[in-house]
Amino acid sequence: MYENYLTYHHIPCGAVLDRIRTKEHLTQRELASRSEIPYQRINDFIANRRRISPDNSLRLEKALGINYQCFFYQIQTNYEIFLATNNNSEQSQPDKSKYRKALFWDTDFETIDWHRNSEWIIQRVFEYGNESEIKETIRYYGERKITKVLSGIKDSWNSENRNNNIQKYLGHEIKN
Repeated sequence: MYENYLTYHHIPCGAVLDRIRTKEHLTQRELASRSEIPYQRINDFIANRRRISPDNSLRLEKALGINYQCFFYQIQTNYEIFLATNNNSEQSQPDKSKYRKALFWDTDFETIDWHRNSEWIIQRVFEYGNESEIKETIRYYGERKITKVLSGIKDSWNSENRNNNIQKYLGHEIKN
């Protein structure tokens, strides 16, 4: 029933555990009691502060009625491989210290794919970003790419702020 989670390598194990726990209408304390794992450890798993051992994975599977051996351990391993692959890839990333995590409030900041999501990132930064974020975005993507992306936006939502930032930081207007 939950085997599809094994294919989502970009999702942390704690998020999957929390999602399944929620679907089963269990509190963290109830899951702790059923699995005989201390509550704080369950909380640490969900918050991704602690790795799940094979033994704990088996306990959680039994408590949640999952008939897939080392299910959570495999999800955790897949996620760690995903992170290692992305961190060691040749793709460069912008200086993340220039960005507020709140700007990307609706996603896991640490796992943003800066290449695949470039259009969304550029639009978000020019609509809601501060000076540091906008300048880093321009440095990272370059004015040509940013101009191309922003000129293709037809959405009028927050266009006044976006256009003000275009004028201020790129020094020209973009016709949509």
